Amino acid sequence: MNNDEKFYGRMNDPTSSSYIYLHIENDKIIEVKYYTEGCKTTKACAAMAANLALNKTVKEALLISAGEVIEKLENVQEGHLHCSILAVSTLYKAIAEYLLRL
Repeated sequence: MNNDEKFYGRMNDPTSSSYIYLHIENDKIIEVKYYTEGCKTTKACAAMAANLALNKTVKEALLISAGEVIEKLENVQEGHLHCSILAVSTLYKAIAEYLLRL
């Protein structure tokens, strides 16, 4: 599994966050970071969710699914399917925090 480290870490002054940090300008996600102490699969799923959200509008990012994360990673084992749900639901929570501020 390829864990894209460019999305790993915390963000200073994010527009919103929920262990996934978003910087949003003009309704477009222009920077994404994630932070977790979870397993390799959790990190890979969070990195993929971040990669999929980058440069998308908020509305487009809300269409990202756990299934899409699994499909893109290709080799998520049955015992770790929940990691994709955690990653996407965390992304949704960060987006919700942003939307509630509007």
